[in-house]
Amino acid sequence: MGFRASDRVWRATAIVLCAAVPASFYVLGDLTDAFPGVLTLERREEGTAAGPPARAEGFERVTPAEPGPTITSGVDADQSADLEQRMAAHADLPVVAGGLAFSVVDVGTGELIAARDADTARIPASTLKLLTAAAVLRLYTGEEVLTTRAVVQDGTITLQGGGDMTLSEEDLRGLAEDAAALAREQGTTEVSLVLDADYIVGGQNPAWGANGTAGGWVAPTASLAVDEGWLDAEQYGPKSTDPAGDAAALFAQLLGEQGLTVTGEITTGQAPADAPAAEVHSESIGEIVRHTLEISDNTTAELLAHLVALGRGEATTPESAAAAVEAEVRELAAEAGVPEPDLEALEIRDGSGLSRDNRVPPALLAAVLGEVAAGTVPQLQQILFDVPIAGLSGTLASRFDEEDTEVARGVVRGKTGYLGGASTLAGVTVLPDGRIVAYSIVVHGFDGADAAAARAAVDQVAAEMVQDS
Repeated sequence: MGFRASDRVWRATAIVLCAAVPASFYVLGDLTDAFPGVLTLERREEGTAAGPPARAEGFERVTPAEPGPTITSGVDADQSADLEQRMAAHADLPVVAGGLAFSVVDVGTGELIAARDADTARIPASTLKLLTAAAVLRLYTGEEVLTTRAVVQDGTITLQGGGDMTLSEEDLRGLAEDAAALAREQGTTEVSLVLDADYIVGGQNPAWGANGTAGGWVAPTASLAVDEGWLDAEQYGPKSTDPAGDAAALFAQLLGEQGLTVTGEITTGQAPADAPAAEVHSESIGEIVRHTLEISDNTTAELLAHLVALGRGEATTPESAAAAVEAEVRELAAEAGVPEPDLEALEIRDGSGLSRDNRVPPALLAAVLGEVAAGTVPQLQQILFDVPIAGLSGTLASRFDEEDTEVARGVVRGKTGYLGGASTLAGVTVLPDGRIVAYSIVVHGFDGADAAAARAAVDQVAAEMVQDS
């Protein structure tokens, strides 16, 4: 990318110090009960938020007055060997039984610090969402919004989806109110309703296998949906099998509440061009990315993958969406200097990580995160702010709470992942000597009944990065 090593170090330092919660800030917040932690007088538990609009984490992103520890720009062989040995020692835990892989990369130099079985492609589970987020932010500024339209012409209202699966009932009610006003201006209170859902082909992804809609894991991707197709507002509750059709049915009901008579059945068709229309907009794509990474939302992750396909001008089937994400990741990884053998092992079959056929080498994921943290790809930097903080936010709010891992609270940032027999974590942190690192950790091959112990083992491995040797 043309950056000198010193430039890379200081870019990384500035970005990660802004993204991370400084230790002194965390201790102060912990003592005053602003954050949960070992010093907190009254523990505050926060569950994951169910459904968009996405929420930012609420921390003011400012560089602290004191820049923290002196930044080391090189890789110390002895320190690296010590870190690798301490992390690898957890392979002897009964639940791990040797099934441990990890990669830790110095963000400032791009050099490998510690690794174990890092080049073997493993099931990434939901850490794949990091790659989906990177892919979509390579193609969009993050400021774009998704637009749902109600086009009114000649006694027909066409509900036209534009990819927004985060519509609320209130959003749709406001759209119905505006559409009814347009119909009355055109001299009619009796209308037919047409659904235009051609923006995204979407649907079920066969690669999900048993981890799909039937199990409550994810709604089929669609051009529009109310509350992501979550039927009871629960992240893993029942899901609509026809999100766009259900949204159209609700829209017909809401038009009736506005005094219109909707005649006949809802049909499908294309919205007429240049006809009067009402519109409602989603949160920005950047906010959808933030929401996806914070609570590990499978439905919005799949939507983002389809937006990648759209951005590349490719088909918007589930298979094409996964292939589009893989193509973007390959390009980004090549730019980050990932060896070709690691790229050959990459297989992406969906956007959420629900497929057991996904394969990502830890070395590849750590290298991509290192490139993000180095600031060489500015449009991807928001990912560093979006991933949860150990012990504080998102899917890590209730993690790292044991005596041997609490040192990582407020210091380690990472995206979690779990898929029967695979527990993963990938993100960024700062070593005790001030080096900023990107990492990917996989514990694999355990029995599903041992999921909690496997997650705890992942936390123990991650905590070694912030422990003094």
